[in-house]
Amino acid sequence: MGFAAPTNKNLVYASVAAGIIFIFALTSQHSSHAQKLTSAISDAAAHTLPVSWSANKKPVNEPTWHEVAIHHNTDKVNPHSYQDMYDKYLPALRHKKIKMLEIGLGCDMGYGPGHSYYTWLDYFTDVDLYFMEYNAACAEAWANTTTGATVVTGDQGDPNVLQSFIVEHGTDFDIIIDDGGHTMQQQMLSLQILWQAIRPGGIYFCEDLETSWIPVYGGNSIVSEGAAENTMLKMIHRLIEDMTYPEDNANWPRQVYFRDVEKLVHIDCSRQVCAFEKRHA
Repeated sequence: MGFAAPTNKNLVYASVAAGIIFIFALTSQHSSHAQKLTSAISDAAAHTLPVSWSANKKPVNEPTWHEVAIHHNTDKVNPHSYQDMYDKYLPALRHKKIKMLEIGLGCDMGYGPGHSYYTWLDYFTDVDLYFMEYNAACAEAWANTTTGATVVTGDQGDPNVLQSFIVEHGTDFDIIIDDGGHTMQQQMLSLQILWQAIRPGGIYFCEDLETSWIPVYGGNSIVSEGAAENTMLKMIHRLIEDMTYPEDNANWPRQVYFRDVEKLVHIDCSRQVCAFEKRHA
């Protein structure tokens, strides 16, 4: 028995039916993928980013330390370039509650005291600020006109002054900056004693290291073997050597010793300034 050739009408019906089945299958598959995608998006939305990721983002239009310092006309930017150091380390502390000491109020500057004061108060949102100043008359007169800082007077080159400061004001400073008299004795002694006042994880900055080359500050302008043995820079070199001695250090005696020096975790230097970070507890 032979098969009859399909009519055009039957062929159309068959094609339409096949198309409907194909579309239904495709729609079902797409719907399944869409449901999975929607579910995945919902799951992702339920997981927020770690707080540290968002907290470290620079708020919109928040000025950098460099910009704040320029606004307050401090010499830390010009002629110095301390923004390379401070914009590296200070942003992590900017919105935390911190305790800070700066040696040197600026009484010997041509533009007068207080430019750093306004820079720090403008930059940090919650800072317990201290200044140590040698010029007592200038410091007291200036302190009477302000309320945002504790001002103490004395010579940073006097160990009794430094020890008294620690006894009175504590050992929990997050930041100490030496921008004081810049002499070799003052710079070296201040680091050796005030290092005790830095909390674990805190940072000590020493500015104006160019004075190690200037004789009037006790530096030495002669670049030769042993020419600058008693300068701040030489002390820093020795500290770096102490940090890089072999583990068997019985045969490598420490060249620089002061209380808690073994907690010095690293030294970082840029133009005319170095940072000394204390190891976390």
